[in-house]
Amino acid sequence: MTGFFRPRVLLGHVCRREWVLIAVLQSGNAMAQPSELQAQVRHLIEPRLPPRSQQLQIDIDQPAARILACERPLPYLVHPEQSVVGRVAIGVRCEGNEGVAGYLQVRVSAVGDYVVSRQRIAAGDVVKANMLDIRRGPLERLPKGSVLKPEQVIGLQAGRSFSRGAALAVNNFRPRWLVERNQRVVLQAQGAGFTIRRDGKALDNGSLGSSVRVLSSDGKLLNAQVVGQSELLLRY
Repeated sequence: MTGFFRPRVLLGHVCRREWVLIAVLQSGNAMAQPSELQAQVRHLIEPRLPPRSQQLQIDIDQPAARILACERPLPYLVHPEQSVVGRVAIGVRCEGNEGVAGYLQVRVSAVGDYVVSRQRIAAGDVVKANMLDIRRGPLERLPKGSVLKPEQVIGLQAGRSFSRGAALAVNNFRPRWLVERNQRVVLQAQGAGFTIRRDGKALDNGSLGSSVRVLSSDGKLLNAQVVGQSELLLRY
């Protein structure tokens, strides 16, 4: 009886070994990336890395079959205005074909400089150079839109508070308000051959060059341009 079952047991071992071999081959295919596509993606990413950054690694998820079928893949950034560090969405066209062959999920790792607060920054503070520090570390771990250069925020006004050593985000800063809502302002009206100055009340917040609503001393609702601290200009 024992000999009767030996072929079946041997067959089971062979089947299991064949399935393991298939799994290994499939795993190898999933990990492999065409060299042409890798080179094109790297050529797209590298020039857009932040200054003084050091690229560590670019990982590409398994491309779709339509992308693999391209003889000359042409990758492009789906969101060119966004950072190329961290998770990056890349579209791929085939040369000679205007349609999109598919999309890639790419993970870019890099070490570079980024800006942190040297001291506590309160909401409403105008940022000065001595309030900032430069640190170096993995950029892909930072939130999207992080400040990488001090000049991105120097002279701007903080929209929220930051503790000492906190990484900064560009969207938390705005141009400094020279006029604030409900503030008394000087309204200067200019026209052909005349200039009139009168008092008024701003109805909006405004930075240099922006347009705000103002209620003049005689009760008229006007739109005027911010030209200085508590100063508005109305042109006729």
